[in-house]
Amino acid sequence: MSTHEDVKITSSEMASLWSAYINQTHSICTLEYFLAKVEDDDVKETLKSTYQDIESMKNACKQLLQDEQVPIPTAFGTQDVDVNAPRLFSDSFSLMYVKNLLRMMVASNGLMFTMSTRKDVRELFKGGLSKATNLFNEISDTLLEKGIYTRPPFIEPPKKSDFIEDKDYLNGIDLFSDQRFLNTIEISHVFANIEANVIGSTLTKAFAQTADIKEVREFMENAGQLSEKIVNSLTQFLTGSQLPAPMASETQVLSSSQPPFSDRMMMYEMTVLSSAGLSDYATSLATSSRNDLKRHYMDLINDTTKIAKKAETIMIKNHWLEQPPQQDRIIP
Repeated sequence: MSTHEDVKITSSEMASLWSAYINQTHSICTLEYFLAKVEDDDVKETLKSTYQDIESMKNACKQLLQDEQVPIPTAFGTQDVDVNAPRLFSDSFSLMYVKNLLRMMVASNGLMFTMSTRKDVRELFKGGLSKATNLFNEISDTLLEKGIYTRPPFIEPPKKSDFIEDKDYLNGIDLFSDQRFLNTIEISHVFANIEANVIGSTLTKAFAQTADIKEVREFMENAGQLSEKIVNSLTQFLTGSQLPAPMASETQVLSSSQPPFSDRMMMYEMTVLSSAGLSDYATSLATSSRNDLKRHYMDLINDTTKIAKKAETIMIKNHWLEQPPQQDRIIP
């Protein structure tokens, strides 16, 4: 019986380890800055445990890549973060940011686990998934204790279960009104997409006022306008169903113009958020029933694809975008 040492990693496993390592170094740099500026002791402990677990995951990924003789990505490090830069974000925002980060980590570790074949690689991502879910619980508990957890809307449960009997349901038409209210599945996705774009809007404001390169500042302004447009448009779907929208009271940006992060690191953050947004909108499109909401998600996918392409173009122009592993072409 062969052991994992006898079996090379697959292309999927190589891609997962390579991508995870870059993402983890990026997260570590962000957390180093947050930890250097945090004032609340409870928030500090939560951020510290997140930092330690992601550092552990990063080291495990690096070791596997080295064992398989895969070149270690340049990724991100001390050259990309200035922990001495003035404070840009509140403690509350740092928690909200990390909650969103862990949400993406739960999804990515779950996906990479299912894409892996070798037992040691599966165990690595299984452990990553466990760490991410535990950290998500810790962050959520801290937000609840601080009274700053933004909850999805409450609705009264229906009187009985029922089946859809008319195609007008898909058109958003209700028997007793011009437009039916959103169902709970639609509400959950609309709310989550608003919440993610509130985080994105805050980051782009901070990055626009601290970026060194003019092209990056202009990109951040455009990306921020898109995030605000998405928040406003999705909010209308909630208010149209007589539901409250998330409040963004904890997401203000402080006035410093000294950059805590390199332009390369800030642009990479935008590619991560764009990718997450595209995945979220595709899932929302697939699970929503109202046709007007489906069309809106298609528009969001189109707009986000354009901004993601622009981000990649800027990164390639500045030699910031690392090339994933690929097979060398054999010339006969």
